[in-house]
Amino acid sequence: MAGARQAPRYTSAALYEFEYKSAAQRQSGCAAANVIIIPMSKTAAWWEMSTLERHAYFYPHVDPRSGGPVSGHAVAAKHGIQTIYRRLYHNPDGYQRANEYDFVTYFECANEHLPTFEIVRQTLRDEHRNPEWQFVTEGPEWRGQRAPRW
Repeated sequence: MAGARQAPRYTSAALYEFEYKSAAQRQSGCAAANVIIIPMSKTAAWWEMSTLERHAYFYPHVDPRSGGPVSGHAVAAKHGIQTIYRRLYHNPDGYQRANEYDFVTYFECANEHLPTFEIVRQTLRDEHRNPEWQFVTEGPEWRGQRAPRW
């Protein structure tokens, strides 16, 4: 997979403690047989926002459109943090490139955690709970089975 791993963005010490410190570690294909790969891009409107504006979408906040509270990306994904291995690969040539994706998200999980993956997936796509999703263009999802050993 061509891509670049980067240091976590939109993070603070509190978010690191909440999300990254307890994140699922990679396991063998015997233990975590499922792989899900989802390419995606952010819209031009996302990239036109300042870094601080984009940053706010990852935390609980008040949605400026509705005036109501929203959980934000981090809280919306919390049920999968300890059971779903996740890696985000950035397009090494940059963002907003024609006919290319900005990111490829890569997930691994055990069979018993596929329902958790579906819950997290649906929660992240709910624009009322995670308004960031209005700025996402998703590519085709690929699912497969991992080899028992690596």
